[in-house]
Amino acid sequence: MTEATPYCTPWSLHIESDGTEDYAVVRDADGHVLAESSTFWLPQPGDPTPTALAAIRLMAVAPRLLEALHYLLAETVDMDLKYGIGLSEGEEEAREIALSAIAAAAG
Repeated sequence: MTEATPYCTPWSLHIESDGTEDYAVVRDADGHVLAESSTFWLPQPGDPTPTALAAIRLMAVAPRLLEALHYLLAETVDMDLKYGIGLSEGEEEAREIALSAIAAAAG
């Protein structure tokens, strides 16, 4: 299920350093900077992940998550609806939440 999108994917995450602190950069498929995090120190094993790093990791995979959500809907509940199979209350609610998230991503 690969459709053209305006997102210039795939996006990549790059950890960079300014000499004293680390920061992360999300780049599109053409290498353009989409987002930069605030500075942080890379965690050592056992240390908690800095919020800035966790957030920018999520940003970097957002297009893949959006595509996965589209695919999941198409292959499950939307397929049921297509063939006249009713949805449970939980499935209906989950579908609405998913569609709302997709709409928010589309702007």
